[in-house]
Amino acid sequence: MMATALRTKVVRGRQEPDRLLLLIHGKGADENDLEPLISHLDPESRFLTVLPRAPLPFMGGWQWYDTDGIPRGGPELIPSVDALDDLLDSCCAEYGFERAKAIVAGFSQGCAVTLALGLRRSHRPRPAGLLGMSGFLPERDGLEYDFAAASPVLIQHGIFDPVISVDHGRQAAARLVAQEVPVVYREYPMAHQVAEESLHDTRAWLSLVLAGERPTEPAPAP
Repeated sequence: MMATALRTKVVRGRQEPDRLLLLIHGKGADENDLEPLISHLDPESRFLTVLPRAPLPFMGGWQWYDTDGIPRGGPELIPSVDALDDLLDSCCAEYGFERAKAIVAGFSQGCAVTLALGLRRSHRPRPAGLLGMSGFLPERDGLEYDFAAASPVLIQHGIFDPVISVDHGRQAAARLVAQEVPVVYREYPMAHQVAEESLHDTRAWLSLVLAGERPTEPAPAP
């Protein structure tokens, strides 16, 4: 595990929140990068949002692990996932939320650690849902997935993504569907980014998940 706790930024909405959103930035960014998404993801202010900073410096920003190819993660992948898992536990305890009601979301490299956190073999309660934006399902020696009773997953990707090919989003979704994970997969005419259409779909998916549903759609075409 990480020797030190992750630096975080906490954003509270207009109303008293009833659950936690862990929102994880991508490679080269920081804890402020995804903050503008909060009002679009959570217009009703249901969440207390925690934005962690990755532990490793990279090009003026931060990263969760050194890239060792995609979808293979570098050696820091599992320690970073451990640190995020601990952070999810500690924040839920500190603010009085149930871990099993939390949503974990991430963009790009943040998507990779989000899916690893929520789908790996673990004794900890699974979050209520996982949102993976413009990323992939990572692989690493020692990272063992357990897809039984997995949380609902929404995977989104731009078909013109020049950073992480849309094929990685398609492959992740197809693998989860094959393992009978409740997954919804969406593609958009965008690059390595988040768009209004994708945010609209996220809000719709979140509404279903928060209502206790497990949205599922067929596997994407190869």
